[in-house]
Amino acid sequence: MLCDFCRKREGVLTDRTVVNNGMVEFHFCEECYADIRRSGHSAFEVMSRLAAREGKECPVCGTTTADFAASFMFGCPECYRNMQKTAVGAAEASQGGASVHVGKRPKGERNAG
Repeated sequence: MLCDFCRKREGVLTDRTVVNNGMVEFHFCEECYADIRRSGHSAFEVMSRLAAREGKECPVCGTTTADFAASFMFGCPECYRNMQKTAVGAAEASQGGASVHVGKRPKGERNAG
């Protein structure tokens, strides 16, 4: 899994934060994590600022990537179309990097793979 900050090196360190009763998880390479620690800000704060700087915003409802990072909720169906990469990345991060669901399933359900 790539570092969520630089998107270049392997994300070997995980930072978890509870936001709005949900868990937000970021993966960092050692270099980026050290830089974030030196900044004096939390990883969540740094990543929220990065998302806001990327300037992605839904043209219909105004939801930003920072809004999504804080709540894991989009404001309208158009948000997903405009910020699909953000949503997929968040889903994979919440599944430990897997691109399919890895949690519990109803009895009798099998893995799709």
